[in-house]
Parts: sequence; structure tokens; C-alpha cells
Amino acid sequence: MTTVMMPVIVLVVMLVVQVGLAYYTRQVVSGATQDGAATGAMYGFTPTQGAATAQDLIDQGAGHLTTASAASVSVAGDVVTVQASATVVKVFPLFPAFTVSAESSATVERFRPQGGGP
Repeated sequence: MTTVMMPVIVLVVMLVVQVGLAYYTRQVVSGATQDGAATGAMYGFTPTQGAATAQDLIDQGAGHLTTASAASVSVAGDVVTVQASATVVKVFPLFPAFTVSAESSATVERFRPQGGGP
């Protein structure tokens, strides 16, 4: 009985670890897009700096847990949107590849001198 159950238990534990890695990577990617959008929308910064910030944060926070990651930026009017995705490493070759993604937006900061109107 033990000989039959041990491989099943090991596979279940490995699946739980795989899902945990995917969840952690998703949290890192989500936080990176939020910080990237905030950076890209800051006064004195460019939207591309926001995408670079997001990519750097993903590489630092989950670089060892991903096989590929990418961050991009788009601007629509006064809104900067940073999108990022990452593919999580496989714990076991037969498991499917998890790809996580996130998107965050921020309004571009503008300097308006006092008395300059709305």
C-alpha cells in the first residue's frame, strides 16, 4: 500500500509547491506593475521608465522563479498603464506551465502653479 501511495503523495506535494510558486510570482508581478505605473506617471519620469521599473522589480523579486518575463507600457491620454507577465518555472516536467500577468494604471502627474487655474 505504501509503495502505491508514496508517488501520489509526492506528486500532490509537488503540485502544491508549484501552485505556491505561481501565487508568489503573481503577487510580485502585481506589485511590480503597480510600482511601475506609479513611476511612469510621476512628474519628471517617462512611461518607459515605469516599464523598466516593473521589469527590474520582477527580476529582483521573482527572477529565479521565472523562465521568462516581460513588462510593457501604454499611454492613453493622461493614464499610464503597465502590463507585465511571467512564466513560472516547472517543479515537475509533466506539470503545465503557469503564466501569470497583471496590469496597473496611474494618472500622469502634472505641475500646476498656484493661481494657474484648474
